[in-house]
Amino acid sequence: MGFSYLVMAALLSSSSPISNFETVGEPVPVRALSGDELLRIGDIHDVQNHFPEALTYYEQALQSFRARKQRRGEATALTKIGSVFERQGRRQEAELRLREALSLFSKFPDSASHADAMFLLAKVSFWVGSSEDAGHFLDRAGEQYRRLQRVEALGSVKILSGLLKVRDAFPDKGLADLEQALEDARSRQDDEQTISALLALGDANFILERFEPAKSYYGQSLAFVEQRPQAHIEAGLRFRLAAVHDLAGQPEQGVDSARRAVSLFQSLRNLPGEAAAWSLLASLHQTLRHHQEAEEAREQALSIYRRQQVLVHAIRQSSAALDVIPKGSR
Repeated sequence: MGFSYLVMAALLSSSSPISNFETVGEPVPVRALSGDELLRIGDIHDVQNHFPEALTYYEQALQSFRARKQRRGEATALTKIGSVFERQGRRQEAELRLREALSLFSKFPDSASHADAMFLLAKVSFWVGSSEDAGHFLDRAGEQYRRLQRVEALGSVKILSGLLKVRDAFPDKGLADLEQALEDARSRQDDEQTISALLALGDANFILERFEPAKSYYGQSLAFVEQRPQAHIEAGLRFRLAAVHDLAGQPEQGVDSARRAVSLFQSLRNLPGEAAAWSLLASLHQTLRHHQEAEEAREQALSIYRRQQVLVHAIRQSSAALDVIPKGSR
């Protein structure tokens, strides 16, 4: 039950058009943006967690690279698209893009983007419960990061490796790896990876049903996040804290965290996250015998699930009509 909560917690704006202005008189020809330029614009949106906009530019870059048969650029664009899908919790779509990227990267081994694609595929495999694939891609990514001397990336590999060991019945070794990753991040004064290590230690203890240590690590992560607000990280943390309180038999403390998670997911327009948070809030209210509040929260979650089903059906129907759905994805 704990790991299934974590899978939900890890689910973690329409595109802004670029206006072409004209001077008085003859129109000024506008040069089409290159694939690399489109990637850079996508990156600007990505770091701000504007995922729909980022995807728009990454997809345009992908089309540009494909039209020019620039396979390295195509693979890089697919990796970036897979990364966004992974953070949105769209793991099947992420896996499709990342495996396609790896098939292209086989012609361009030893690139940083190749290593990133393998690491992301390891993350996707971990969250869907495929330990063998996760370990395989994690080892390959680690080897490449070592050759490229990417210290921060190797820290991320150690963190995911520690979580994998905890889940696969090697808790002592896994927790030791995570503590080492935390110490390394602190020694480098790398705040972002410090948060990642603290979050992973919370997740590891959550998996092991050690709820008090889990709450402690999540609380330390939250303290960091509150100093430098990052809504998508805080949303996942608030959801985790609410889930810990639920499983620990402390529903009163969980309600506030779940409400905050709902609010954050709404601000991020993350419908899967919002629906999961509403469902958790309904469970907490039900435990407290707040039947009206539980029913209202449950209806909110169901409303989102229904809207998503209608949207997915519409997309599939239109895609089928255009015959653009790849074989095996239906």
